[in-house]
Amino acid sequence: MARAVSREEILQALNKPSPLGPDVDLAVYKAFRPPLQDGVGVEESIQKKVGVTPDRLSYLQVGETVIAKAMAEKFRSIGVIVEPLNRALKENKLAQELSWRLIDPRTDKYTAHTYLYGSEAGYFVYVPPGVKVPWPVYTCLSLFTGYEEVQHAHNVVYVDEGAEVVVTTGCLVPHGTRGGLHIGVSEFYVASGAKLVFTMLHSWGEGTHVRPRTVVRVEEGGQYISYYAIYSPVASIQTEPKVYLARGAHAKMVSVIAGTGNGVYDIGGVAVLEDRGSSAELISRVLASRGAKVYSRGNIEARTGGTKGHIECLGLLMDNSSNINAIPTLSSSAQEVELTHEAAIGMIAGEKIEYLMSKGFSEEEARALLIRGFLSAEVSGIPESVRVEIERIVDYVVRHALG
Repeated sequence: MARAVSREEILQALNKPSPLGPDVDLAVYKAFRPPLQDGVGVEESIQKKVGVTPDRLSYLQVGETVIAKAMAEKFRSIGVIVEPLNRALKENKLAQELSWRLIDPRTDKYTAHTYLYGSEAGYFVYVPPGVKVPWPVYTCLSLFTGYEEVQHAHNVVYVDEGAEVVVTTGCLVPHGTRGGLHIGVSEFYVASGAKLVFTMLHSWGEGTHVRPRTVVRVEEGGQYISYYAIYSPVASIQTEPKVYLARGAHAKMVSVIAGTGNGVYDIGGVAVLEDRGSSAELISRVLASRGAKVYSRGNIEARTGGTKGHIECLGLLMDNSSNINAIPTLSSSAQEVELTHEAAIGMIAGEKIEYLMSKGFSEEEARALLIRGFLSAEVSGIPESVRVEIERIVDYVVRHALG
């Protein structure tokens, strides 16, 4: 896509704010490349904050510096490529063909900034036809120094026909780091009959702005399953990944948002049902406390008949200083579609607490049980190792929600 776009047009897009989320002045940030030779200094935080053991990583990016990990060689033994995108773009024709094909760099100022100044930092993952990858691909993006640093990431994943893979990305700032801007551009391709399970765990910090930009294309009979969780304070985050679904393709996108502090969390998802038999589920669980402002968006667009979609937005307010906005949107330009949504915002019901207390639980135990049940969203296809980390994150959220 970028080949047909002039540099002048992309430069003009640097002045194009996103229609959603607070605007960020990019002029106050600069790319920073920490003088690191390995992951020392951030690996302890990786394990503590996103639960991934550093020696299992295939790709680690600290600021703009990429640190290759040994696991990538293990994947190569079964034909799977996991490598820095800027390296793949030099020698891999498929990577060259896929880069900036789903996302127009002129989309907004953040995509334009990444295209112009990101140096194509990010990861490239390729899974050959029919290969069912036995291990999750773990990647990590760490914004190290904070404050005036901007981190760019451009990620491209291609799962070829009939193949299956789990990609887990942890994004974080190490303990004590504040501020900074992270921009992540991701293009995911799921070929016919293939399956991509993508989990993303976000643990940012106070003062950090985050702007992910993701587009996914799922071909005939393919599946895209995503689980996204954020459980840390943040200055602002705005993301709305968009999934295009071909005939018989399916997407399920689950978001667990634990907003806390004075941050703005504007998080959603869009599914476009392009052909018959395609279907999508957009599920969100939102918990807001200590002044957090959360927008939970879901949008399903049906372009043909014989399609099905459902949006579920449930929010739980922990105090009167916080705010939740659930915004489900359904649209269709064809008959014979089945589109539904369910949205609800509330607080922990007193009678439920009393019922559990009548069964012998303390009030705090009753509240913890109810919050845990609320945050749980069953997602099939997530490996046990990742599920353990999700359980750990839910425990963390419950503890902090109760003070």
